[in-house]
Amino acid sequence: MTKLVFYLVILVCLEACSNFEHTINAHSHCTETMTSPTTISSACDIIHYYEVISALTENQKSQAAKALLSSATVDGKLSDCNQIKLAILLSAPNSVLQDDKTSIDLLNAFINNATSVTRADKIFAGFLKQFVEERSQIRYQHTKTRSLLKAQQQEADTISNELAKTRQQLQQLKSLESELNHQEKRITSQPAG
Repeated sequence: MTKLVFYLVILVCLEACSNFEHTINAHSHCTETMTSPTTISSACDIIHYYEVISALTENQKSQAAKALLSSATVDGKLSDCNQIKLAILLSAPNSVLQDDKTSIDLLNAFINNATSVTRADKIFAGFLKQFVEERSQIRYQHTKTRSLLKAQQQEADTISNELAKTRQQLQQLKSLESELNHQEKRITSQPAG
């Protein structure tokens, strides 16, 4: 019985693999089979660049950004590789250089216009763009929530101050009432005369 189950599992796995391989070959953009080794090539060596800048100090990152910007042409255009490298630098987490908007703009331009790069470079750029956009959205929501909380805290403080004033006025009214009652008793307790 155990052997039968084992053979059935192997048969199902082989069938699933053959269907998966058939599905992959059915798409015109996938020419590799599942059995061939896959190497991801990058014209810009961006994975290595990402590793390198991750280890840099803030000063070194600033120098790297200046070097990339100085490589621009007269009309301010960066090469495809320098464009994505600058986008990586500007999107680095916890960096003083972090500029999500500029990074997203550079990544959009790279994805839409870069011609001297590989498909893997564009896929990485798309992934990085998605990450930076999500981080930017989270920051926006965080800022919005903090602003809302601050407004609610101010409203709560205002209500608290008004409540304190109302309590003070109530205490003054009680004191006035007590004084009036005391004067009324004094007047009524005096003999008419």
